[in-house]
Amino acid sequence: MKKHFIFILFFLCAAFGYSAAFADASLIRDAETEKFLHQLADPIFTAANLNPHNIKIYIVNDMSINAFVSGGQNVFINTGLIRKFKTPDALIGVIAHETGHITAGHLARSSEGAEKAEGAMLLSYLLGIGAVVAGAPDAGTALIMGGNQTAQRMYMKFTRTQEEAADQHAITYLDKMKYPATGLINLLEFFETEMIGYKNQIDEYLMSHPISRKRIEVIKERTAGKNFSDKKINQKLQQQMNRVLAKLEGFIENPDSLLHNPDPYVRSIALFRKGKIDESLELLDPIIAKNPSDGFLFELKGQILFESGRIQDSVLAYNQAVKLIASQNNGVVKVAFALAILSLKTSDQDLIKLAIKELEEARKSEEGNPLLFKQLANGYSRINDEARSLLALAEFNLLIDERKKCREYAKEAKDKFKKSDKSEIIRADDLLELTKEKEGETH
Repeated sequence: MKKHFIFILFFLCAAFGYSAAFADASLIRDAETEKFLHQLADPIFTAANLNPHNIKIYIVNDMSINAFVSGGQNVFINTGLIRKFKTPDALIGVIAHETGHITAGHLARSSEGAEKAEGAMLLSYLLGIGAVVAGAPDAGTALIMGGNQTAQRMYMKFTRTQEEAADQHAITYLDKMKYPATGLINLLEFFETEMIGYKNQIDEYLMSHPISRKRIEVIKERTAGKNFSDKKINQKLQQQMNRVLAKLEGFIENPDSLLHNPDPYVRSIALFRKGKIDESLELLDPIIAKNPSDGFLFELKGQILFESGRIQDSVLAYNQAVKLIASQNNGVVKVAFALAILSLKTSDQDLIKLAIKELEEARKSEEGNPLLFKQLANGYSRINDEARSLLALAEFNLLIDERKKCREYAKEAKDKFKKSDKSEIIRADDLLELTKEKEGETH
């Protein structure tokens, strides 16, 4: 069984250690990549009169050139699409197109397959995480991969009319942003070429997004004469994209093939994956010294140290990362920081309370993260706050679809709270109602 990195759930968090079981899982989390994608996408969502905070972006660990929307306001972007084009143009174009599907209501009018696919994928993802946290990595992998395969069979199919309508919406959004449609055109032309000459490289979902020369010509015709310049936007985003591409290369490609890569950042990740920690840090530390305000570099160092068992040092690195990364982008980093603290063999109540504080703050953006609640339960237990520990366990079990356990923990927590703990009692009641409703749905 080959050793593999924990790329699937958290680049940065490295919450569950290395495991070959996760080599092919579907969804990944990385705060830096998510921040970059939101920087591309949020102006598009705003141009479409959508609230960016209500739209979730998921990164799919799949090398096919693909992106899709599903289950409402959820955008899925494959690593293959991110890595295929070296500038943000194509990503911006495809996100604008997928946003067009959302605003045009195509998901609602399509078959129920989209919602079912997303439900199957995300539920299996959450169940899989829960299984790993509970110490059953093989079961977790089976759940994650099963959900991914089910979702692949259930993708919705858009008609050419819907595709053309989404293109028109995309052009409108790009016009509002004063951004050219060159990236969208290049992407469609790539798909057209692939479908003609290399059909085996196009996955089933892309076949469900009909590509036609007419679509391409209509976009070209409508955007002809536009003199938008993308230089300003690209200068702002290109450096971030280069780092994201380097990180993806370092974590996805065979590490042996990267040991002579000219980029020391890529080599550092490759050496980390091969277990050569000191050599990895020898490359990473000078990069940090040149970029002392880059929190994501400290985040990577925290992961390397945590995964190598240097927990105390990882806490220091993660602490610096949390300080430097803007609050709207550091929810997952806070979870990693708290996990590192709680992995220390310490009874220092102030330190444990710091971990709890970070986890509670991370809930603003990570309310669907089972690991967060698992660690909250751990933290509250270690400061002898049994009621809040039980409530966190109830939340954890709700997310991994263990309804019976959720109800049991919620009831027990409610009984232990003081009358003054009104918000916690209300949440316990909410959990009881939620599990009651879910149980009713199954009959």
